[in-house]
Amino acid sequence: MKRLCIFLLLFLFLASCSSMKYPISSQLSEISGIENLSNDTFLAINDSGDEPIIYAMNSDGIIFHKIFITGAKNIDWEDLSSDDDFIYIGDIGNNRNQRKDLVVYRIPLTNLMGYQYIDGKLHHNLPDTLKAEPYPLNYPDQISFPPKESRMNFDSEAIAEAEGKLLILSKDRSKPYHGLCKVYELDLSNNPPQIKLLQELQLKGMSWLTGSATGCDYFNNKLYVLTYKRLYIFERRQGVFKLLLKKNLGPIQQWEGICVETESKIRIVAEKSRLGRQKMKTIKP
Repeated sequence: MKRLCIFLLLFLFLASCSSMKYPISSQLSEISGIENLSNDTFLAINDSGDEPIIYAMNSDGIIFHKIFITGAKNIDWEDLSSDDDFIYIGDIGNNRNQRKDLVVYRIPLTNLMGYQYIDGKLHHNLPDTLKAEPYPLNYPDQISFPPKESRMNFDSEAIAEAEGKLLILSKDRSKPYHGLCKVYELDLSNNPPQIKLLQELQLKGMSWLTGSATGCDYFNNKLYVLTYKRLYIFERRQGVFKLLLKKNLGPIQQWEGICVETESKIRIVAEKSRLGRQKMKTIKP
């Protein structure tokens, strides 16, 4: 019995270490994306209904600054990403597959250096406003707005910077449901920007609610894809994504955003819904 108790305590300890949950302010009740800027600094956005604002928060989910983005509208912001020079925001929500005003905003990372506590007081040099540069987006394989129900696969909630380009992942709303996630690559270095369809990923699920991609991140040549039920990890091999791992996230939650801090620490966020309050959670693959 003593050995059994020790085993159970060890199991519970290891389980708690593998997953940590954090509450998030009601200001981010419709959180749709999160990005790790540096160390303990994270950027987050809400989707439709909010102003064009980027929220800066720490790893405990505490907001300490808001940045207003000029030159942008929040019609349906769904995800954000970054590289060494820019933040990218995808206004790519397209539930009915009929939008002709999809856009990716590129925002210079000028003076975004994080924050620190000195003598118990918070100090940071984050700006109050930043200006966005818009890049209109059109999917090369969409002809009708909206398309037939069998081809309703032009909604998206997931972008990630990968090797100098942006990956955009579709959310399948087709009837009947096929479970296909289309991976597009957007190159902003060309004028005009070029977008192409790279491949299709097969995701598990009975409908768009449980099986569609709601967020993604790219880290060390791997694509991390989030759904309400699962985390998928694909490795890029000779330009093609191959499935490495599929992880069940437990009871269905409205998980909307993901950022990979290390290969053993992944942060996901959920917006407020009938499934629960807005929250943040760290997991291991």
